[in-house]
Amino acid sequence: MVEYRELLRAIGRMTGLAAGPARAAAEATLTTLARTLDEADRRELIDALPPELTDDFPMDRPGNDGTEEGFVRQAALLGRRPPEQARIRAQAVLAAVAEQDPALVARLHIPEQVRGLFEPPGSGGGITGPKGHSAPLTDAEIDSALRTLPRWSGDRSGLRRTISLPQENLHAVRRALDRLKITYGRQPQLHDTADGLVLLVRTVSVGAVTSLDVELARRVDELIEEIGAGIGRP
Repeated sequence: MVEYRELLRAIGRMTGLAAGPARAAAEATLTTLARTLDEADRRELIDALPPELTDDFPMDRPGNDGTEEGFVRQAALLGRRPPEQARIRAQAVLAAVAEQDPALVARLHIPEQVRGLFEPPGSGGGITGPKGHSAPLTDAEIDSALRTLPRWSGDRSGLRRTISLPQENLHAVRRALDRLKITYGRQPQLHDTADGLVLLVRTVSVGAVTSLDVELARRVDELIEEIGAGIGRP
């Protein structure tokens, strides 16, 4: 069985969405998944899902064409989100289901193209949109993310954290961020100030903040906490 609250927490971890939008994403995505399956698999999926996610939409109609693009377009329609946002949300929902119940996902006869959506969103906001485009977060999504990142400020153009420390501690921070790029694949942009650093996270390819930039900010916070570098201020 897929546990409701744990599912929402996993979606939030991957996207920065609060519980309400995470539930809406789960409803739209899982309804679309059910409509992709044959009757027996659809019933198995519905039986495994929490009832909170199976009541709002009829899961047996209409179907979709079993392609990745068709899946995203239907999820976007049900969730009332643009396709570029619907895709990254669908990835997060499906990856969260796979985390909780990998045996269920393995048993279902999911079209090969759709199985690609079970990969969690990638670094830098992932690939979004029905044919693959990076998706900026909305103003509301930025506000929601910043409520979980008290040491950061910003808007859709970028998230920023200011660190004021002695030079020897700043050197430790820089070294740690260099290692982060090796292990995680990305690091914030660094800008020197008179007494410290300003860290900036954004997805350069779209000139905006994407959902996994929020994850990068969280990783930066954890890293700085681990090396005891002190308290940054927004």
